[in-house]
Amino acid sequence: MKLGHEASESRARWPSLTSELMAELQNWAAEHSLPAVPEEQLAIFAHSCYYNREATLRCMETYYRLRANAPEFFCTRDPLLEDVQSTLKALNYCRLPRPDKDGNIVVFHSLRDTNPSAYVFNTAVKVLFMMMDACLYHDGCTPGYVFLFDMKGVRISHLTRLSITGIRRFFEYLQEANPVRLKAIHVINCVWFIDKVLALIRPFMKKELMDILHLHSGDVSLVYQHIPPECLPKDFGGQLDDVETYHAENGRKMVELRDYFLEEEQLYRSYRSVSNKNRLSCSDTVSSHHNGNSDGS
Repeated sequence: MKLGHEASESRARWPSLTSELMAELQNWAAEHSLPAVPEEQLAIFAHSCYYNREATLRCMETYYRLRANAPEFFCTRDPLLEDVQSTLKALNYCRLPRPDKDGNIVVFHSLRDTNPSAYVFNTAVKVLFMMMDACLYHDGCTPGYVFLFDMKGVRISHLTRLSITGIRRFFEYLQEANPVRLKAIHVINCVWFIDKVLALIRPFMKKELMDILHLHSGDVSLVYQHIPPECLPKDFGGQLDDVETYHAENGRKMVELRDYFLEEEQLYRSYRSVSNKNRLSCSDTVSSHHNGNSDGS
């Protein structure tokens, strides 16, 4: 299995990705029935955890365990299937082309269809994680990521489309397994019932995630001090092309990566824990945490 960039590129830019560290991670992968993990992917894990060995191994364990045992998010990740295509018609997913001043990639997400019946939470999360995988496939190790969520069109009845189990697993993956340096989450056009949204999700959010969550209920220009106009689509007074253009581009890229998604799914289906050679059940409790330093290169 190949990614769309070379490990040598990452190691040249980030010297802390040493041969010794890569060898340790590859040994861990082999012990967990994952001998085919590409070096590029191992570098992504290590970089996201600031090269801390223990944190990287915890991240990898949670990443592969959830992917093997959370079928609602990680099963049948075929971009041509009806559920994925329907979600791409209902929601916007964009990797914006211009990083912020710190080199962080900006990922945008919003509703296209505001009818709550068009919103399927599990598939929405599945496609979001597929888009993140597509970013990592092409970009490899980067300074970080910034999420920009637009709540325009969200109704209180959208909350009935959520499930506690789904929310819990989403935040478990986001905080403990997603192999990126998440620097900020900005939510624009916050709705009047944002307090109810927070009451629903706050129990699953660590303090570190709450600290980087920024809510903007006023004019969209309030976000400019964090994400300047030159990094934003023109839909929000920015200098880039419109959201529709980048969403369509993202959809095409996901289809181009169809073979990669299917091959990677076969890889993580083979995951086995060392303590239990049988595949973990979906009800297994989380015991590891994705912790990395906030400093470092």
